[in-house]
Amino acid sequence: MVTARPVLGKRLRSPGIRRRRWAGVSRAQAAVELALIAPIVIVLLVVGVQLAIIGDAALALGQVDYQGARYAAVNTSASQSAVQSYMLSVASPLIAANNGSYLTATMSPAPPCAYGSSVTVAVSFDISHLVVLPNPFLGMISFPTTLTNSQSAFCE
Repeated sequence: MVTARPVLGKRLRSPGIRRRRWAGVSRAQAAVELALIAPIVIVLLVVGVQLAIIGDAALALGQVDYQGARYAAVNTSASQSAVQSYMLSVASPLIAANNGSYLTATMSPAPPCAYGSSVTVAVSFDISHLVVLPNPFLGMISFPTTLTNSQSAFCE
């Protein structure tokens, strides 16, 4: 039977003592790493939230534009102000905020719309009030300040 001999000149330590001795160093290293990474993560999170707000506005604008074109196609004698009022009544709160003062809509051709022809509704939405970060952010990321969209529908 072979037995392990202790190495001469070295003290035998239990593994728990070694871990306790280096625990302070690993905590300090983790704190430094967190301090270096946290600002980067926070900036990415804030930019992501800002882009999500802009994306939500773009989706809502596309939906309200579709609704306006459909309303103008079904109600062939509807005026541009009637179409815009309808669009504000069905728009998301993001688009209809401040009584729709950020939304501009144009309709072509002017009513009445003949059966089988198409009507186009174009909208523009000023989102500068939704951009809370400096523009351009850190000199690298530019956020849009205006969203535009147009939708066509055949008159019925």
